[in-house]
Amino acid sequence: MGEFPAAEAAEIKISFAGAEAVAAFEALALDPDEARHRVIHFWDRPERPAGDGVALPLLDRGIILRLRRDNEELETKRDADMTVKLRPCPELPTPWRESREGEDWEFRIEEDRTGPAFEVMLSASLEAEGKFGSAIEAEGGSPGRMLIEQQLELLALLERSDTGGPGEDRLDGLTALGPVHAAKWKEEWDGLPGTVAIEEWTTGQDLRFLEVSVRTAIADAAEVQERLGRALRERDISPPTFGETKTRAVMTALARSVRP
Repeated sequence: MGEFPAAEAAEIKISFAGAEAVAAFEALALDPDEARHRVIHFWDRPERPAGDGVALPLLDRGIILRLRRDNEELETKRDADMTVKLRPCPELPTPWRESREGEDWEFRIEEDRTGPAFEVMLSASLEAEGKFGSAIEAEGGSPGRMLIEQQLELLALLERSDTGGPGEDRLDGLTALGPVHAAKWKEEWDGLPGTVAIEEWTTGQDLRFLEVSVRTAIADAAEVQERLGRALRERDISPPTFGETKTRAVMTALARSVRP
């Protein structure tokens, strides 16, 4: 099909869940009024194998479909972005092996490094900006009609690869998972490049996540990992000994609440 693309930057992430998220939130003295608030929905095709487990076929193949909408007046059109994310990113043909952008969309390739292991995970995301209506529209709407041409092209490439995409004709059969209520802050911390992003996710299932992240050059990633951990400890926050991406944890919890 092609070759693996080369990442141009790394995103270093440390995530906290449950009581650890509450403690980190309080230690950082975050003010909800200073955050950017958004509502998030994902799409997948939840399956329930034997037992209490939940399978997420798209996520298990490294495909994430995500809609984020500004949480302002619920019944008005408002700024939003629809993202197709591949994590881990598979081999891609030449046009898709480097970051690029167009009008109202951006394709980005980077490394995801989530603590405490900070294993390198190559990811690619195509984010398109637009306007969508109410939460009811998002929950009931098909993701297919929200995707732009380039996103459908990217999914079509996966359909022809070993990864296996959802297929454009099967996007209507997906289940909306949400809402997730997100609050995001950006701060400047001494010793860390750019801005530090702090994002809290909560759901109606009483799930709470807090993620602290920073982007950096690939060459500096290992050093920035150490600096981020040090910066948290200086704020009386102990980085967790076990880490799970907030996306998988939240999607799994939401899928459990879906009626078979």
